[in-house]
Amino acid sequence: MGENEHEKESFYATQYRHFRQCLRETRLIAVVWTLMLIYCTTVFSLTGYIPPEERPDVPSLILGIPSWVFWGLFFPWCLGVVFTIWFAQFYLKEDEPYAEFPEADMPGTDGGESE
Repeated sequence: MGENEHEKESFYATQYRHFRQCLRETRLIAVVWTLMLIYCTTVFSLTGYIPPEERPDVPSLILGIPSWVFWGLFFPWCLGVVFTIWFAQFYLKEDEPYAEFPEADMPGTDGGESE
């Protein structure tokens, strides 16, 4: 195996590793986003609207915020911030510096051979 073949092989192995890591990160973000959407939608639909005849005289408040807003909006956003910090600090991988595409595979070349 020549130096050019080894260079090409290591390039594709590196790119494949980067691609797999990106997929892992994307899947985790998509799952967390979906769970947060389901949670927020559920809380809003169950507690956001109370028919007029069932409403209490004084709405329940948490830190001066209506409880349905606190649990359906403020709380999940705080969880999202904590998740983002954790994700950026511990899960997100730093990639290796950009590797040039092997010359032999560049469009318009005939495998790196000169005439």
